[in-house]
Amino acid sequence: MKRNIRSIAIIGGGPSGCALATLLKRKGFNVAVFYLEKRPEIIVGESLLPAIIPLLRKLGVEDEVKSYSTYKPGASVWVNKEEEATSPFSFGGGGLPPYAYNVPRLKFDKTIFDLAVREGVTFFNHVAKIEKTGNGDELKLAAETIDATGDYFKGQPDLIVDATGRSRTISRLLNIPTKEGERKDIAVFAHLSNAEKIEPYNIHLHRLEHGWTWRIPLPDRTSVGVVIDPKHLAKYGATREEQYDNILKTDETLVKFTQHAKRETGVVQYNNYQLISQKMYGTNWLLAGDAGGFLDPIFSSGLFLAIKSSFSACDAIMEGTDAAFKKYEKNQMHELYVWQKLVNTWYSGGLFTLMTVGKERMDTAFGRFIGPHMQRHLTRIFTGEAVYKNYSRGFLRFILGPMIRLMKVGRLHNRNISDLAIK
Repeated sequence: MKRNIRSIAIIGGGPSGCALATLLKRKGFNVAVFYLEKRPEIIVGESLLPAIIPLLRKLGVEDEVKSYSTYKPGASVWVNKEEEATSPFSFGGGGLPPYAYNVPRLKFDKTIFDLAVREGVTFFNHVAKIEKTGNGDELKLAAETIDATGDYFKGQPDLIVDATGRSRTISRLLNIPTKEGERKDIAVFAHLSNAEKIEPYNIHLHRLEHGWTWRIPLPDRTSVGVVIDPKHLAKYGATREEQYDNILKTDETLVKFTQHAKRETGVVQYNNYQLISQKMYGTNWLLAGDAGGFLDPIFSSGLFLAIKSSFSACDAIMEGTDAAFKKYEKNQMHELYVWQKLVNTWYSGGLFTLMTVGKERMDTAFGRFIGPHMQRHLTRIFTGEAVYKNYSRGFLRFILGPMIRLMKVGRLHNRNISDLAIK
């Protein structure tokens, strides 16, 4: 059955909501976005994947993003204190651009917001209140919200899209079940000046004594974040500023990179960022972006998945059938699930093992045979292509399955994978 959708209320003015609003406006829908102007000082998700570049081109904003961002040619992972494995995106081959950008998020978010404004999207600087109608899972905008719009929709909108990110407005209202990741790590991060210079401007990922850290080179600062179990974080101080500053002063790896640095921002903290909603649409509503699910930031997939979900949501709304909405939900949940499996390889130590073995065994017959494949498809984890190419998915299943099991019994490697796991 095809739904009669012409008017759409989008709750949330972040990148996912504004990108969706732009796409829908271009298709002739009557769309309005509810948002608040207040934004955090800094926002997690500053490092982009090459997979997002085609989407930025379709939106028509890549040149603007490029103008204020840092060119990102690859990713560097420190296997241990002495070993670094670097993957230029060009090694991944495939159909994606061999680059991405590290973006100041406030500027990036404003770019997507301003695009929607230019496209003629209507904005209401107002908190949208959503209520149940009493008819199944059907929802409506509260009377005061309708009044605040001057009855813009001439009654109720045909569809309400939740793009409120981790606020998850509709999921909380309807008590939608979620699937959470097993880990309950906390991320704390800030922007530093005078940190050790990074060239080329890859994102750098390092293992720490407890947890891991990212370093993202921005045009005039470096974003440095620490992801750590809360029981370890609590040892560093009473406030998040104390905790962050003390980690940088005491961890051997972080001291090396930040000993001369100055913190230029407050410290932002994110908790429990591995969650997937088990229902993403209903009678007259849809979840988009982080409101439907979000993951650990290790592979920089956050903004890509948020913007990509907007394109997928637009396709479903355009088709307007129950089958299209069901397909949207299935694809979103599967996509998040596959990315989560890749995240798990980071914490289990499997990814480190493969990188180490790849370097050690490249001069063997086996290494010469499988090495180029490993390089290409491991790189595609960092470009975003590994999730979407059937061969890449199959190859990664093999090297992260049977090969890892062989390594555990020492046939290919004499180090235990558990020794490489993120604690």
